[in-house]
Amino acid sequence: MRIIRFNPVSNALKLVPESFDDLYLLAMIVATGDSVESKSTRRFRPNEGDKGEQKDVIIRLSVERTEIDKNSGRLRASGKITMGRPEEYVVLGSYHTLSVGPGDIVDIVKGEWKEYILARIKQAVADARKPRLGIIVLDDEKALVSYIKGYGIEVVSELYSRLSKRMKEKDFEKAREKYFETIIAAVKNMSVDMVVIAGPGFTKDDIKKYIEDRGVEVGKKLVYTPASDAERSGIREAMQSDAVARVLEHEHVKKEFAYLNEFLSALRAGNAFHGVGRVKEGLEAARVRVVMVNDSMLNNEAVKGVLDEADMRKVKIEIFNSEDDAGMQLGNFSGIAAV
Repeated sequence: MRIIRFNPVSNALKLVPESFDDLYLLAMIVATGDSVESKSTRRFRPNEGDKGEQKDVIIRLSVERTEIDKNSGRLRASGKITMGRPEEYVVLGSYHTLSVGPGDIVDIVKGEWKEYILARIKQAVADARKPRLGIIVLDDEKALVSYIKGYGIEVVSELYSRLSKRMKEKDFEKAREKYFETIIAAVKNMSVDMVVIAGPGFTKDDIKKYIEDRGVEVGKKLVYTPASDAERSGIREAMQSDAVARVLEHEHVKKEFAYLNEFLSALRAGNAFHGVGRVKEGLEAARVRVVMVNDSMLNNEAVKGVLDEADMRKVKIEIFNSEDDAGMQLGNFSGIAAV
């Protein structure tokens, strides 16, 4: 995310989303009634009955709905047009959908920008400068290749060894070498600065030895750490390991897991709340230090009221990504909780 300008008087924020993560964040924080302006196209018909042609325009609309189109990797914001340039190509009051992609300039105006929303945007700006991270969890049967992104874990491929104990020793070694080479190729193709290789048993140690003995250059730093399995749970385990902690220390995903674990511990001790009503009661009783909320609930009016109360009381607010694993677990507690 890149911020171009913020005007605290008019509450106008001009920014450039630079990744799908940024678009996902905007989809969560742009609410009904907000004003959004960006480039678009409109079909212009000089005369009734003409087929018309597409014209480049700048459209500002009052938002009624936002959604993420994962197939195209774009943010769609729909609502009534309140301003357009050039004026001859735009009908004020008509409905339109802005399709915003990485690199597009977007102007957002809210009635009020809450501090916790601005803090999340600033975090996205900071995240853009940090090393990206890949994790591969593997065993002797398969490897799971994934990226750790601002919105959670994205598994991109599964690689299978096709090894069998019934193979002759020579064939087994040949298949194992092919398996390792496939994993190494995946590491080289990952657009990250660091790759964590994790898993149970000896496979991660064997591929480390294979890479080092042959002097293979993968073009990025490799970190090795144990994990209980070669599944999504193994990825989560690797993310929370001491070996990765130094890299993810300030990453949002890592922080989500830390807060979630703190909440679960406090819940067992009777020192936590979950659900809108209970969190509100905790705030009013001055018993809350931090509120955790899923981003998918930011436009819920009852949740807004609770977050406003927390903001007024200077209580820390942590916004979770509802689509990653920590956010899914928070969803089991109504999507909002407090310690």
